[in-house]
Amino acid sequence: MYPAAAVSLQPDEDRDSGQLLISHFLSSLAWAHGQSIEIEQWSGGNLPRSMGGFNGPYVATPDFLHPYVPDPADAKARLALALYREGLGLNNPAYACLSFFKILNIFRDKGPDQIAWIDDTIPKIKDSRRARNRISSLQNSNETPGKYLYGSNRCAVAHAFGTTANPEDPADMRRMRQDLPVAQMLAEYAIEHHFGVKSSQTIWEEHLYELKGFYEIFGEGAVATIKAGASPERNLWPLLPRLTVSLARSEGFAALTNLHSEVIAIADGCATVMCTSDDNLTEMVLRLNFAEERLQINVKDGLRTADDGSEGAARSYASVMRFVRDYILNGVLEVWDWDQRRLLGKCDAFIPLNVDLEATKRAYDSIIRNYENLAEVRSKSGNFGGD
Repeated sequence: MYPAAAVSLQPDEDRDSGQLLISHFLSSLAWAHGQSIEIEQWSGGNLPRSMGGFNGPYVATPDFLHPYVPDPADAKARLALALYREGLGLNNPAYACLSFFKILNIFRDKGPDQIAWIDDTIPKIKDSRRARNRISSLQNSNETPGKYLYGSNRCAVAHAFGTTANPEDPADMRRMRQDLPVAQMLAEYAIEHHFGVKSSQTIWEEHLYELKGFYEIFGEGAVATIKAGASPERNLWPLLPRLTVSLARSEGFAALTNLHSEVIAIADGCATVMCTSDDNLTEMVLRLNFAEERLQINVKDGLRTADDGSEGAARSYASVMRFVRDYILNGVLEVWDWDQRRLLGKCDAFIPLNVDLEATKRAYDSIIRNYENLAEVRSKSGNFGGD
């Protein structure tokens, strides 16, 4: 079966609105991945129906994790993403180049302005590995890169008079294939720096998503003070909402849900947060490293769970061990505002070093089973609470 995306329309919505929403999503996803996504067909009905001749039961899964799918509100930015996806999906290099040049045309409608923008932008492109040789040859030619690309590429494809790109001429098509990476890189630069839609590489390098929600809680002034290595006055430390610590794509961990949380220290560019369960059996330390834009935990020294002999304690211990196991197995850490159901911060997938993953998983599986069995025993004995 082909991959498929579907949207559930309300009675007052028509098919066009659904197709537009899906197209927006696919264009944003293509931008985030830098890879083409082509639409083979549209369908409709009471269920999502994918291509491929499959007649069995359909399975829709929420297990789709992508750390960054931009959703710009500006119509011109949306058009730029649409043209970018179109350019990636075309197998004709000439028309792929034209799609990328259309992105420049959105904000530079005059030829001389486009030429000047290209000449000004090419030296600013950091990652020229895809087109290093082509850029070098254009910079060493008799005309500027902007003049060549506008005349012998963009206009040659768009028009059938004067300098033109003949689809049957091998030399023209070879030239277009050589120009294509340059045209794509110019389009990418325009989308990010003119339209303000960050690339996945920029998002990853900044890592602002790790502490984004906490910036809002602490406030700009306090964060600036913390980044400078100092601490705001104690009375300016923020009151934190109740937090839930979880992992992406998980069903959650009861022992780490709805935790009382407070800032207990601020030093060296970091705020230390203590999260405690209402029964005081589970504690977890979060390190908000504003200086390095990192959300940090230590499952060895910063996570504690106690056993008071109750059934609840055994279940909490099993829950914490499930969290540790799944975190070690490339878990994606998330911290949520429990009351607002709002994601405050998340990390990239955890990558363990010098760990035998199979043996580690077996060990934690055994611990989890033992405590789940212990909880059942305590349940039958009627020991629900502590001493």
